[in-house]
Amino acid sequence: MGGSLPLVGLLVLVGVVVFVATIMILGTGYGLITHRQLLFRRLQIGGPGPASADQPTGKTFEMGLLKLLGGLPWLAESNDVSARRFWLARAGYRTPSAVRTYNLARMLCTLGAIAIAALLLPIAGAKLRLPEIFGLLALAIGIGYMLPPYWVQRRIQMRRQEAELGFPDTLDMLLVCVEAGHGLDQSLTRVAKEMRSKTPVLSQELTIISDELRAGKDRTQVMRDFAERINVHDISAFITILSQSDQYGVSIGDALRVYASEMRNKRIMRAEEKANTMPVKIALGTIFFTVPPVMLIMAGPSIMMLLRAFATMTRPL
Repeated sequence: MGGSLPLVGLLVLVGVVVFVATIMILGTGYGLITHRQLLFRRLQIGGPGPASADQPTGKTFEMGLLKLLGGLPWLAESNDVSARRFWLARAGYRTPSAVRTYNLARMLCTLGAIAIAALLLPIAGAKLRLPEIFGLLALAIGIGYMLPPYWVQRRIQMRRQEAELGFPDTLDMLLVCVEAGHGLDQSLTRVAKEMRSKTPVLSQELTIISDELRAGKDRTQVMRDFAERINVHDISAFITILSQSDQYGVSIGDALRVYASEMRNKRIMRAEEKANTMPVKIALGTIFFTVPPVMLIMAGPSIMMLLRAFATMTRPL
């Protein structure tokens, strides 16, 4: 009777883990199916064609699965594929299959975490109790499930930082091109080519702006989309200045000259701010990494002698 309780607990644990893993895998699979369904609706014109009539069973099964999974509240975030695509575009993933690749990576990371935990638990299973095993499995599943979002968020932060650091130089080169007689569209194309090696993020974004302007998209909307993708305050203010210049008929060259000067001064102020914080950081490092070893070297022998003296005093005669 005593040996059957751990077996029952282990079976319950395996059932819970399989249930959680199944829910996560179904969530990622639901994202893949939703993305495919969205593409199908965009391509479909004027109702179902003959191609859809040839495969009614597959479509019925897919719609039934979508209806079944759509009722789960924790999978509701997968419905908005456009928001997920925009989020991945901010991280630099702009391919048409970016959402499907992200969902597939999330599913594979979850399965990989479960596999690693299943391989490591038999090694340390004899030394761990049932709650500890359950906690380790839950931790492994959580890490595998949250690893792709963490990676994408880190990519967004790195791209923001790179764009913020390279924006003053990009603005100076844009000012040079405009003052040389080029239009704004030609200047953006030229700057995108010249800044490819120094600031790849801004070079890619400026290339996207040039392509959208050639396609006939409104310049104001293109600039706003650019500011939303980068999400940097200086770039958003620059887009506002360009929009006001177009609206009120102000020369773009004059606006660029004033804003470029402000960006140079702001970059100098940031450098001075970081330089002023260096003495404090060095002092803190000196205190934490120098004072404890020195105190240990100086007071260590005295402490050892005191401990030995107290040990001889407390020893019975």
